[in-house]
Amino acid sequence: ENQLFKSYEEYCKKHEMKPDHKGLITYIIDQELINPSVIQKYTVLKEFRARCPSDRGQKTQTVEALADRFNLSSRTIWSILKTQDKK
Repeated sequence: ENQLFKSYEEYCKKHEMKPDHKGLITYIIDQELINPSVIQKYTVLKEFRARCPSDRGQKTQTVEALADRFNLSSRTIWSILKTQDKK
């Protein structure tokens, strides 16, 4: 078995938790096995894609709303979006 999952199962036993997918994701984040900037980029991109169709192409307003929501600068949001556009 995977060492990560074994470690997670041990963590669950210790804290009397039932292992599940959401718990595993939280565990991976809490153990800092994923760089916080990766999580930030993923979250911003997911929210942007979800909001953009409802904003009728008004990217600037969407970026400003996301900057406020995630406590980031608009420039940071634009940078994340540009990075994604290059892929």
